[in-house]
Amino acid sequence: MSLFKNPEIVRNARIQLRPKKLLIAAGICAAISVALGYTFFHKNTHAIYMDGTYFVAGEALLHVILWIQALVLVIGGGIACLHAIQREKDQNTFDFQRITRLSPYELTLGKLLGAPLMVFFVFLCFIPAAIVGAVAGHASWTIILAAYVLMILGSLAYLAFALVISLFLRRGTVTWAILFFLAFVGYTSSATPLSQYASLSSISPFDAISLAQQSSWSLAPSFIQVGRSVIPGNEFRDLFFGAPVHHALVLFILYLTILAWFIPAVARNIKRDPANYELYTPAQALGFLCYLNFILFAFFSWSEPPPSLPRAGGIFSARPIAPLDAQSILFGVNVLLFFIFGFILLRNRNQVRRALHGGSAASLGRLEMWPAPYLFLGALIVGAAMVLVIQWKRDPSLEWSLTVAIFRVFFFAFWLICDFLFLQWMKIQRNTHPLAMGVLYLGVYYVCAIIVVSSLSLWQDPFTAFFLPTPLFALDTASWVAHEAVWIGALVAQIAAGVVFVSLQRRSLAALRPQASRISMNAPAANASA
Repeated sequence: MSLFKNPEIVRNARIQLRPKKLLIAAGICAAISVALGYTFFHKNTHAIYMDGTYFVAGEALLHVILWIQALVLVIGGGIACLHAIQREKDQNTFDFQRITRLSPYELTLGKLLGAPLMVFFVFLCFIPAAIVGAVAGHASWTIILAAYVLMILGSLAYLAFALVISLFLRRGTVTWAILFFLAFVGYTSSATPLSQYASLSSISPFDAISLAQQSSWSLAPSFIQVGRSVIPGNEFRDLFFGAPVHHALVLFILYLTILAWFIPAVARNIKRDPANYELYTPAQALGFLCYLNFILFAFFSWSEPPPSLPRAGGIFSARPIAPLDAQSILFGVNVLLFFIFGFILLRNRNQVRRALHGGSAASLGRLEMWPAPYLFLGALIVGAAMVLVIQWKRDPSLEWSLTVAIFRVFFFAFWLICDFLFLQWMKIQRNTHPLAMGVLYLGVYYVCAIIVVSSLSLWQDPFTAFFLPTPLFALDTASWVAHEAVWIGALVAQIAAGVVFVSLQRRSLAALRPQASRISMNAPAANASA
């Protein structure tokens, strides 16, 4: 079906794009553009200083217009997409859309492109002012065109993420979702705590504004003298496994792949009953985890900058990161990634009942271990890739132990398995908010353990690994040799705790199993005893 004939887009166009509303929006945009143009051009002979860069009038106008367009697309479009599905649920009209003849992808694209139609119109209204600024500033048209392509693609990626959030929102939670989305946009648009360890710049659509300020497509490293310090000046040069690549190409590929992950996630669930939502299949979730780790490994910086950059000209030096420290950093990021992966895999009470209906003893055995097999497989794949990349990129002169690295992978895997077996057991309990209660109990345990460990200053003590995984991130060859038995005992304790939660989950699954199935399974045992 053509996008212009998509009923969802047509419906939103009739609601949002009424002539009176379009005239008002166009008039406001024109007034803002004229006011900005007059402000920047009435003293055309003077340079204008903005964000640490000198601009002539045309460049300044283009810079401000691009900022306005990016804010309109990302913030305005994101809020519109957050309401796209949630508002239909509140108005009890979403069920009518689910039973239409539209395919899941047609309905998803209708929501993604139809909900922010007015936002797209406002974006277009500022194009004439941007053209004036580009002409007056003698900007490169190829760079400006690339900047707009990145801005639109990046905004669509953020809108698709907002649509995923909207799919899972409940009544009265949209305000918190908007605050979370704004915080996410702000976080990804600024330097992150990992920025000193990653050779990848910001990935937000606002990077298109920086691209528009570039004068060429050169990848040569440049340096700027700021006072007595020398800082890198080429912000659009990333390192892909050590090879220089243009940041615009990286963003283009990232945005397309992110859309390829988010749009199918929405389409997979948009025509389902909300009680049966499942963001990805287990195989897809594992693929998404590997995709995120590939980005992490590819752009990881295997050297850290010195505490202070040199005060004179020249190339600043960087110190290599110790291989075990690099593994600790990668594990720290993967804590978040694996928790996302684990929450995708968790099944609610209805999904477990459906899986148990008509199932065999083998299916019951698989559910007892859920989601441990996929978590263990993911940890092995990511851990093996992590060890291989570190083995490839490490400095041979620095400390490295393959035994310690492999032990870390297995300890990390069993620690995650233990936590998520507990959360899965909690999620199938008969409570109002079972998963929230499970997260609360787990959080209380970790907070209490952290308070005790911090008060006794036992962060790196191997015995702490029985209760917290924090000593794992400081484990080195000396600690392994000195306390090998303690570390193995901590790993055995994690496995034992996992076995306990498997047994608890087995009892809960037995209670959820249909009565007829339980009778049929117990009948052979009764006949044998007779």
